[in-house]
Amino acid sequence: MKTILAIALIIIATWSCQQKPKLMGTTIKVGEIITHELEGNPTTGYSWQYKVENPEIVKITEEIVNENKDGMVGTPSKFKYKIEGVKAGSTQILFTYQRSWEKDVASIQTDTLTVNVE
Repeated sequence: MKTILAIALIIIATWSCQQKPKLMGTTIKVGEIITHELEGNPTTGYSWQYKVENPEIVKITEEIVNENKDGMVGTPSKFKYKIEGVKAGSTQILFTYQRSWEKDVASIQTDTLTVNVE
């Protein structure tokens, strides 16, 4: 009985930790800049990476803001992406949270942002 309970708890914990991709969208004008923020912890080796479906539509710059105070280690950081509308059109940006050296391992989180530029 204890074994079955332990297995059930492991399955529930694993399932609840796997986040489903969020799908969000926004409309901006050419030249307008929006910020998209994601939380992470680069000290664990994980970082956010992105792929733009149509890179001619937007320009992206990344800034990582460390939130540690007084030399604390292992604290979360904010990954801030400034997204500028460059050309009218629509594109999706897929953000993946993973370790860069793990090539055949699925991302532990994903986030999808659809940007419409007018």
